[in-house]
Amino acid sequence: MAGIYLLEVNVCLAVAILLYRTAFQGLTFFAANRLYLLFAMVFSIAAPMLKLPLLPDRWEASSGVAMRFITQPALPEAIAGHSPQWHLSDFLYILWIIYGCITAWHLYKLFADIFATVRLIRKHTSRKLGNVRLVLVNDEIPASSFFNYIFINPKLLNSESLRTCLAHELVHCKQGHTGDWLLVRFLSACCWFNPLMRFWREAITVNHEFIADQRAALRAGRFRYTHLLLDLSSSTQISTPHYFSYYGQIKSRIIMLHQTPSRAVNGLRFLATVPVAALILFLFACERPDGEASSISEYLNKDLVGIWENMNRMTINDNDGKTPRDFPERSGDVKVCLSKLELRADGHFEMQDAANTNKLTGTWQSNSAGNEVQLFCNNETSGTSVISLQLEGDGNGNMEAWQHYSADEKLSAGRVFYEYRKL
Repeated sequence: MAGIYLLEVNVCLAVAILLYRTAFQGLTFFAANRLYLLFAMVFSIAAPMLKLPLLPDRWEASSGVAMRFITQPALPEAIAGHSPQWHLSDFLYILWIIYGCITAWHLYKLFADIFATVRLIRKHTSRKLGNVRLVLVNDEIPASSFFNYIFINPKLLNSESLRTCLAHELVHCKQGHTGDWLLVRFLSACCWFNPLMRFWREAITVNHEFIADQRAALRAGRFRYTHLLLDLSSSTQISTPHYFSYYGQIKSRIIMLHQTPSRAVNGLRFLATVPVAALILFLFACERPDGEASSISEYLNKDLVGIWENMNRMTINDNDGKTPRDFPERSGDVKVCLSKLELRADGHFEMQDAANTNKLTGTWQSNSAGNEVQLFCNNETSGTSVISLQLEGDGNGNMEAWQHYSADEKLSAGRVFYEYRKL
C-alpha cells in the first residue's frame, strides 16, 4: 500500500508540474503561480489518501454463480515451499531498503543544511530590523535569507546596492518563502527517483525570485535594478541575492522584469486546475465505496455470499519427468483447504477441509462488473497468497474451480478440479 501511495503521489506531482510549465509558467501572475504550486504540492500528498465513495451501492448483480478458481503463480509455489511471490517479496523488501537508504541520505543533507544555517545564526552577530534580524557575515555565504533572518556582509551596509538587496530579501522573509523551499526539498528527498522534481525545485525558486524582483524593482526602478542583477551575476563581492538561486536564472529574471504584464483574461487558464484536480480525485481517491466493508473490499457480490461445499475433486498431473503431485492426500497447506468455502458479507472468507482440521482465512472482493473475485489468503508459512476467481454465468447453481500448481525442483506440475454446490 505504501508503494502504491508513493507512486500515486509522484503521478500527481508530475501532472501538476507539467500543467504549470505548459499553462502558467510564462504568466506574470506571480502570486497566483505561487498559490498554485503550494496547493499542487499539498494536493498531491493528500489526494491519494482520500477515500471518496464512487458508487452508492457496493453490491454488483451477477449473471450466475458458476466460477473458476485460477490461482496466481505465487500460490502453488508457496505450497511447494518455493514461492515466486516470496522471492518477489524479498526483491521488494530489498527495493524498500534501497529507497529508504537513499531517502535518508537526502533528508540528512536537508537537515545538515538547516543545522549549518542555524550555526551561522549563532556564530555571527545579528541586528534587529523590524520583524527580521540581520546576521552580519563576512563573505561566507551570499546575501540570503532564512525565515526571518537575512545574512548580509556588514562591509556593504551603506551601499545603495545593498539596500536594494535588502529590500529583495525582506520580501522573501515577509512572505515565508523559506517554508515553500523546505517543503519542496522534503518532497524531493522522498521522491528522489522522480526526474520531474528538478522542475519543481526550479519552479519554486524562480517564482520566489520573480516575486521579490517585482517588489524590489518598484523601489529601485526596473532599469537600475536590471543593472544591479547584472552586477550581482559577475560580482565577486556580492553573490546572487538569495540562497535559493543556484540555478543561474539571472537572464530569465531580467526578461521577466521587462515582460509586458499578462492580460487579466489569461487568468482564466487557472480554471484548468478544476478538471485536472477532479480527474486526479476520480483516479486515486474514488477507489473504495464508503460503507461497512469498504476497508476490506471494493465490491462484494451478494450472489456469492454463503457456504459452498465441494462435491468432487479430481487431480491431473502433467508429465514432465518429476514425481507426480498427490495434493488431495497431503496436509497442512492451501491445497487441501477447498472442501468447504464460506464467503461472508463482511468481506472475509474461510476455507476448510472435511478430512482434517486445516483451515485458511482471509478477505475477498469482486470487481465492479461482478465477473471476477479475488481471495487474499493469510498463510503463516508462505505469507499472503492471492486466488483469482473468474465468474462464469452458466446458471446451474454450482461452482467449478481449477487450482493450478507449477512444477518445482522435485514435483511435477498439476491441477486440481473442484465442483461446488451452495448450501
